[in-house]
Amino acid sequence: MNDEQSAILSYLRENALGYDNRKTSTQIREELNLESGGVTNEHVRELIRDLILSHNACIGSLMWGNGYWIIQTEDELNRVCESLENRADAIINRAAALRNNWNNRYNG
Repeated sequence: MNDEQSAILSYLRENALGYDNRKTSTQIREELNLESGGVTNEHVRELIRDLILSHNACIGSLMWGNGYWIIQTEDELNRVCESLENRADAIINRAAALRNNWNNRYNG
């Protein structure tokens, strides 16, 4: 875990316990003086993604929930996981539709 990730995790543990206390990527970036990496704070979002995937952090976010927080309950965990699973299903369906569209356009 690098220094930026350590700072993010500490910040969330102190200021964003549970969904009702979530912090946006902009709030996190500004509070910690981090690089944005783009208009949607890609750098901050990537650091958080890596905290989850490589450093066992339980950081929640929802597609339309606007923010990050330390997951505190099984209900919060389930909301986050269901949101991710629904997004994954939608992407798989879109890929299948594109393949079908391609095949119908050029093969039939």
